[in-house]
Amino acid sequence: MNDDTDESARVPAWLLTGASWGWRLLVLLVGAIAALYVMMRLSLVTLPIIIALILCTLCVPPARALERRGLPRAPAALIVVGGGLLALSGLVALLTPAFVEQVQELRPTVLEAVDTLFTYLETNFDWNREEITGYVQQLTARAQESGGEVAGTVLTGAAAIVQGIAALLLAIVLLFFFVKDGEQIVAWFQARSPADHRDTISAVGRRAWAALAGFVRGTAAVALIDAIGIGVGLAVLQIPLVLPIALLVFLGSFIPVIGAFLTGLLAVLVALAAGGLQKALIMLAIVVAVQQFEGNVLQPVIMRRAVALHPVVILSALTGGAALAGIVGAFLAVPVAAVVSAIGNELRLRAEADAVTEPGAPPEPMGPPGHPIEADDL
Repeated sequence: MNDDTDESARVPAWLLTGASWGWRLLVLLVGAIAALYVMMRLSLVTLPIIIALILCTLCVPPARALERRGLPRAPAALIVVGGGLLALSGLVALLTPAFVEQVQELRPTVLEAVDTLFTYLETNFDWNREEITGYVQQLTARAQESGGEVAGTVLTGAAAIVQGIAALLLAIVLLFFFVKDGEQIVAWFQARSPADHRDTISAVGRRAWAALAGFVRGTAAVALIDAIGIGVGLAVLQIPLVLPIALLVFLGSFIPVIGAFLTGLLAVLVALAAGGLQKALIMLAIVVAVQQFEGNVLQPVIMRRAVALHPVVILSALTGGAALAGIVGAFLAVPVAAVVSAIGNELRLRAEADAVTEPGAPPEPMGPPGHPIEADDL
């Protein structure tokens, strides 16, 4: 007995602490991997739920405003959700013909740019255009020979499209019910949670909802300003595809860091194909100026009430989300990271409050100051 005590006493304190933390972190890691695996296997359900919750942060305020004007909850939710879908569908229908027409008009310019590129390679690198064309023809022939594999890929792609449409329809239905019956859903979960933890669960839910709502609304505002800035630059330079590129910039800005860069690069390439090198350089300067203004001025001002995430966390979340679920994962990674960060911060604050609170005294609410989210808001 004494030998065991002496042996444990000789173990360094840092090793005991590290081992204690290590096995606990290992259990949490295994649980997180298992939960992530289940979510990926059930992605046809989990992804629509996440997307519906994100869109719900945009649909709840106008729906509640309609209710305050005397409209019943179901018609208010239907007007907001249905009206948003009709507006989006009308915008796509309005932009598609102009997009196709302008792409066809841009085709000769693109072909001329490709011809200029071949000439540059022949002049400066002694590349033979016929050899390059031969390589392209060989690749095309190999692709045709592997028709079975291509057919299999097409079938896989068709199945993915069908699943995507089903997930989108499910997200729309869930969005309607989240907007309409959010209060009942929150009350249902609260009633089935342990009584001793209901206060903590409610506070965590409010904090997560506030973080998600602030992030989505702030990102939407920044994306709109970004799209307007680049769209105005394209219009001033008389570059075609102004509205489609501006819409892509708006959507791409929801993927922080990478999305704005890629859509800005697209605007520069279109300017190069349509207006030459001089307009492309001017467009590049406009894109850099808009994105610098967005990152250094708009983000700190508009996003000050959202959960702050370090760029390292954002890039890590984007990389992990893209590796796990492609474009959809990259799109959802940062909102999920913001919610997880908010939940961890809430639990930390409540633990610190419990440590200094007298025994028997009720804990003080730790919801986000100045931004209370009630059950009726969901």
